[in-house]
Amino acid sequence: MKWLFIDHEYHKRTRSAKFFLDIVRESFAVDEHYYNRCYRTQAEKVAADYDGVIVWEFPISRNKFFFRGKKNIFVPMYDNEWASYWQWKRIAWSGMGVISFSDKVTAHAKRCGVKNILDVRYFPIPSDFPQEKGESKRVFLWERGDISEDTAKKLFPPELGYTFDVKKGDEFLSHEEYLSRIAKSEIVVAPRRKEGIGMAFLEAMAMGKCVVAHNDATMNEYINDGVNGILFDADRPIAITESQVLSVRSNIQESKVQLYGLWLDDMKKICDFIFAQKPCAPSLLNRLKIFSSYLMYLIEGVWYKIKAKLKKEAFK
Repeated sequence: MKWLFIDHEYHKRTRSAKFFLDIVRESFAVDEHYYNRCYRTQAEKVAADYDGVIVWEFPISRNKFFFRGKKNIFVPMYDNEWASYWQWKRIAWSGMGVISFSDKVTAHAKRCGVKNILDVRYFPIPSDFPQEKGESKRVFLWERGDISEDTAKKLFPPELGYTFDVKKGDEFLSHEEYLSRIAKSEIVVAPRRKEGIGMAFLEAMAMGKCVVAHNDATMNEYINDGVNGILFDADRPIAITESQVLSVRSNIQESKVQLYGLWLDDMKKICDFIFAQKPCAPSLLNRLKIFSSYLMYLIEGVWYKIKAKLKKEAFK
């Protein structure tokens, strides 16, 4: 069985989906197709010779988002606002399979009628990462725009002896250099308010660091506040105590082993789910529902952008 994996070219550079591709390639022949602009994939021509298509993060089109007569799997990411109602209704009517890496996405998809869904939770192999102990009051932050250095300093005031290693968004590091920087710190502030899977904070957890993250998915689907990490409100950050950090440091080694064990169980389910998929062949009624709901989906998208802009202005 031949599968085509479709993803944005940015992920070709970051290789954030490599772990998933490695799993699928254990059981199937997989080719990759990358595009540089959402909804401009040219995937229809490329997909003609394949039995199935796996689409990572973004639907291939706002209108024609699945391939009739082929097996279709969609892998959504929470950080790209998969709170849409009408798009999820359309996915449910199409019959395509969904592999979700977020409880929040899974719950919403099911509320919208999606039944063909596999819920899993990724965690990296701890032994693949440095396990050295860093400086107890050294804080690492990859400043990518969501969580600022100013926010990090409200969580860990410099006047209490905390020092900061801040990787700027435009600063290039190899992965090895990046991990080496993290290894020198015992505290890592997760860089974003929401994540698709969350490689940055998961790798830090796998390294045994105290991860401090905004209280939203997927961070709060891994972090038990005060036990294996610390959750905070990015809009109202307050100082974190040394005792909170010490509590996490005493639990994180056991927690990362447990999280990796859960992933090993989930990992086994992925290829079985892919193998069990049937070609998408929605009934005439469901095709009519998909067609007639397209306008509602577009209106919903515009309304979401308006709300996001208003929220951003409110917090300036």
